[in-house]
Amino acid sequence: MTLIIILILVFIIALLYFIHHDKLMFIETKLEVIEEKLNSILIKRREIIKDSENEIKELVKTKKSIYQDFDEIDGKDIDMFELDKKLQVYKNEFYLILDKYEVLKNDDEFQKIAFSLSETSDKLETYRRYYNKYAESYNKAIKSFPIFFTNLIKGRKKKEFFDI
Repeated sequence: MTLIIILILVFIIALLYFIHHDKLMFIETKLEVIEEKLNSILIKRREIIKDSENEIKELVKTKKSIYQDFDEIDGKDIDMFELDKKLQVYKNEFYLILDKYEVLKNDDEFQKIAFSLSETSDKLETYRRYYNKYAESYNKAIKSFPIFFTNLIKGRKKKEFFDI
């Protein structure tokens, strides 16, 4: 009788493990896809801001650097959360500069740059929300029984969230 109870418990634990493991694998896959899209959009945003600097210099007739320390965010040694925060600062600077100079508002090429930057904002906002949703699910899943024990061995860590 005790053997039957032990076998039933082992079966239930194994069943729970496989159910939670499949769910965790699904969530990890979703997060990977979303991270790729976020990184792609962040790189595009960085390039748009970089291109805007040349256009601003040309239109306002200056040789000074427009975005201070912009070259430091080449995207290689920085995680997507930090890149997102820094690019947000440069995006805000972009709009402050746009408001300051009338010549920028009247230039069609610069308006295209502004529109492209706006498009990245919309996409980033959507993907940040998706990412946060799946990161929350992931963080819950890695704490669930019996997955918790294998996560200790594998060293899975909680996912960070984007500031929205």
